[in-house]
Amino acid sequence: MRKLVSVILTIVVSVGAMAFSAPVEAATLQSTAGVVSTSSGRLNVRSNSSTSASVIASLDKGSYVTLLSKSGSWWYVEYAKGQYGYCHADYIKTTAGTAATVKTQSGNLNVRSGAGTSYQIKDKLAKGETVVVLSTSNGWSRVLYHGTKTGYVSSQYLSQNGQAAISLNLPNYKQTDSRWANATLGNSGKTIAKSGCTTTAIAMIESYRTGTTIYPDAMAKKLSYTSSGDLYWPSDYQVVTQYSLSAIYDQLKQGKPVLFGAKTSAGRQHWVVINGYTGGDGFSASQFTVLDPGSNQRTTLQHLLNDYPVFYKYFYYK
Repeated sequence: MRKLVSVILTIVVSVGAMAFSAPVEAATLQSTAGVVSTSSGRLNVRSNSSTSASVIASLDKGSYVTLLSKSGSWWYVEYAKGQYGYCHADYIKTTAGTAATVKTQSGNLNVRSGAGTSYQIKDKLAKGETVVVLSTSNGWSRVLYHGTKTGYVSSQYLSQNGQAAISLNLPNYKQTDSRWANATLGNSGKTIAKSGCTTTAIAMIESYRTGTTIYPDAMAKKLSYTSSGDLYWPSDYQVVTQYSLSAIYDQLKQGKPVLFGAKTSAGRQHWVVINGYTGGDGFSASQFTVLDPGSNQRTTLQHLLNDYPVFYKYFYYK
C-alpha cells in the first residue's frame, strides 16, 4: 500500500507592507513542524490571532512552516527568517519533527540541497540557531529552518535535547456510532459495536494514510475475518511483538500512526490508535496520545494500560 508522504511544494510568501506587533520569538527546542493542509489555495498568515486581523503573508498548500506555540485555534508561526504571525490551526497538520540546536565549534553550518557534501550549499546556519529535524539518514538530517525553508545538514553538528511533540491528524471514529454499529464482521454475525475495535482503528489509520474517508463499515468489507470474527491481518502491516515506546515514537516521527493492542489478565483484547506524543525527556505511556474506538475517556496510552495492563502487540503500515 502506498505510504502517506507529505509533498513539499515551493513556498510562496507574500509579505504585506503593514507592520505587525506579534511578539518576536525565535525557534526554540519546543518548536515543531507543520504542513499547510488547505483544501485549495494558500493559507493566510495574520498579524494577530483573529480572522479580522490583517493578512501579512500567505503559504502554499503542502508547504512546511515552523510552529512555535498554540493558543486556542491559532498557531504562532515563523513564516520567514525573523518574521512571525498567526495561522488558523484547522489548516495546519502537525508532522514529525524534533527541534535541535546547531553545535559547530566555530563558524557556520552549511545547508545543502541534498544529503551529501557533493550537493550545492544553499544556506548557512549560525552556531546556536534552532532547526526542526524532519528526518535523519546516513549521517545527514533534513531540516526545517528560517520558518519555511528545508535543506540538509550533517547530523553530527546538531544537538537534540528531549523529544519533540508529535500529533497526527486522524479521524476519531467510535465503534458504537449508529452509522455502522450494527454492520457485521464478515460472516461471523458479530457487529462492529460489539467486536469491531480493531476494524474501527484500521479505518482511522487507512483514512489518514490514503487521505480519503473510510468509515468502519466500508473498512470491514475490505478486510477478511474468521468465522468467529477474528481479523486476518493485512499483509502490508508490520507486526511488532516487543514493547518499546522509543520504537513507537520512531514510527510517529515518520508520520505513521500505530495500531496498539493490549489485554486484560483474562485475555480480553482491546485496540487503539497511537496518534501522538506530548513531548519531553524520556518516554512514558502517559506521554502518548491515543484514539480509542471504544471510549471517549481513554485519551493516553496509560489510560489504556490501566484497563488492559498486558501488552499484546502493535502494528504499523509498511
